[in-house]
Amino acid sequence: MNSALPIHLSVDCEIFTGKALAAWKALEGRYGREISSDEIDHLFARFVFGLTQPFHGEDDPQTHLHVCRTVLALKLSPERIERTLHRVPKTSDEWIATAFDSIEALGVKDGRALSDQLKTTRSTTKPEALSLDRSAQHLEE
Repeated sequence: MNSALPIHLSVDCEIFTGKALAAWKALEGRYGREISSDEIDHLFARFVFGLTQPFHGEDDPQTHLHVCRTVLALKLSPERIERTLHRVPKTSDEWIATAFDSIEALGVKDGRALSDQLKTTRSTTKPEALSLDRSAQHLEE
């Protein structure tokens, strides 16, 4: 990735924090002693990719990757981020390969719900913003 290129984010990465941290906690709590750290990291990365997909799936791939890296950095070191983004770990059990796809789908579902929630919030705050704009306009006259 060329860090000299400006990356313009359409959505602040902080909106993903709560869902991402909850997923990490669930993965670590449920599978922390059953599967390798590389497998947990990859499950987390797939969830984050899915979570951010509704917001950045149509963006240029570098932007989406930047968002994923930023969210992954909540729990993973730079080395672990690079490893999980560049290599699919050898799975210790058959169900884990299926879980990679399943958790990404869960991330997409959560991302869509988050997107819908933001749209609802924006649509309910829009009239207030318009009202404030009109008040300010009236004061200027």
